Amino acid sequence: MRNITIEMACSINGLIATEDGNEDFLSYRGWEIMLELLKKYDVLIWGRKTWDNIISWGEEYLKDLKNLNIIIFSSKKEKTNKFPNVIYCDSIDKCLKICEKMKYERLFISGGATINNLFMEKGIVDNIILNYNPFVLNKGIPLFNGKYFENKLKLEKIVKEKEDIVQVHYSVLK
Repeated sequence: MRNITIEMACSINGLIATEDGNEDFLSYRGWEIMLELLKKYDVLIWGRKTWDNIISWGEEYLKDLKNLNIIIFSSKKEKTNKFPNVIYCDSIDKCLKICEKMKYERLFISGGATINNLFMEKGIVDNIILNYNPFVLNKGIPLFNGKYFENKLKLEKIVKEKEDIVQVHYSVLK
């Protein structure tokens, strides 16, 4: 049975990046948390902007990902794929078909706002994990961005992480 989790690092007021996409205010601990959580999942799903950011961070970050299955949402047709563990798709339906074909049952979505929104709009997200960093922005990119949706959540767990990060686990009520 498929299980879908959205996990994001954000400011205490729910922004995942500045207006220009900068994430420098987020702690490196958030990256480590994501990698630890990913051990329980079959595939990591990102949007192209998030993927481009990761690539720009350098080889050390890419090395952390080499043994993971990754799906990237991109409306651009990728001419070459120098990452053998990365599959590109251009819609949520194609993504879900790839996951079904590859027998990926535990899906881990970690950015960005548009991808998060698409999965929530579809009503198929089971869990949300937020890593609140001790930082406030008054403008920036929110956790979700797209068509209107609403969901009630149930608090499952709160973890005080290193570097004053507060991790909050919710289940999505359906």
